[in-house]
Amino acid sequence: MLHTDEEILREVKKASPRLICIDAPLSLPPEGKWYRDCDLQARRLGFRVLSPRLPGMLMLTKRAIKLASVFRRLGFKVIEVFPRATERVLGLKKEKRVNKDKYDALLCALTGKYYLLGKYELIGDEKEGIVIPSV
Repeated sequence: MLHTDEEILREVKKASPRLICIDAPLSLPPEGKWYRDCDLQARRLGFRVLSPRLPGMLMLTKRAIKLASVFRRLGFKVIEVFPRATERVLGLKKEKRVNKDKYDALLCALTGKYYLLGKYELIGDEKEGIVIPSV
């Protein structure tokens, strides 16, 4: 488990992945709005997404935007993923004894695999969108 941005950057550089999947919003809604267009589309599809402007989410969103920006500058491909959507689309369910963070990491990796295979849907657009598997 990595905690600091420095730890994350160091491990990403070492691993040099083809794709980085981030389980957090990678953009903010326009001023005065609570949701991005992709969030509203996801909600219409029945996914329970939180507003990136909620206090706890805002901190996470700003950190994710910063990290994604650094990764992109380093030449990595970065996508936004939503583990709960992946879980539902693939018909999976976490077992009680499984660590939630590790389970979400697995769901992110599965989403990335589907993305690399071209078997994905984009909720939103390339600039601001959430990637989910397509089955």
